[in-house]
Amino acid sequence: MSLDIIEGRSCGACTACCSFAPIRVETLQKPANTLCLHCAEGRGCTVYDVRPQVCRGFYCGWFFLPELGPAWHPEQSGVVIRSESFNNDTITILVLRFSEFLVSEDFAGLVGAWVEAGIAVEFERVGPEGHLPAKMRVNELLEDAVAARDLREMQKIFAWSLAHIEQSHTWERDETEFYSALS
Repeated sequence: MSLDIIEGRSCGACTACCSFAPIRVETLQKPANTLCLHCAEGRGCTVYDVRPQVCRGFYCGWFFLPELGPAWHPEQSGVVIRSESFNNDTITILVLRFSEFLVSEDFAGLVGAWVEAGIAVEFERVGPEGHLPAKMRVNELLEDAVAARDLREMQKIFAWSLAHIEQSHTWERDETEFYSALS
């Protein structure tokens, strides 16, 4: 997969990465699934010029994957493709919120294409605020439905997988305390 940023793509008003990602660097400590103290929701980082390198260097999969159409933008879809997993031939789909997009043909078609191509697909779900996320590999669950091109069965498996994470996972608290040396 190419890691060149696609021209014309931008965050817009999306601040998803300012919330779900844990930050643990010298100048900024932020627990997972908690909005950064320096984020103005819908506007972005209030310390943009001095933000840590970990923040400067993060781009979700929306910026790199040309097969992701406008509906895949995190602000629209409620999902973030975790680009840091690309090196492992894995696509991690972080579900921030439940949306119509999760039952769309666009979503099922691309997830199915990844499964068919042998790319590991993981659903990741944010937990309660201040808790670490949980993930589940879905390839084996989806293989038969993908092979049969059964959209309805794929959608059932998507729903079951996310419900299974929600209901069976013991959410682990992120013990990171907010700290910032940024101004």
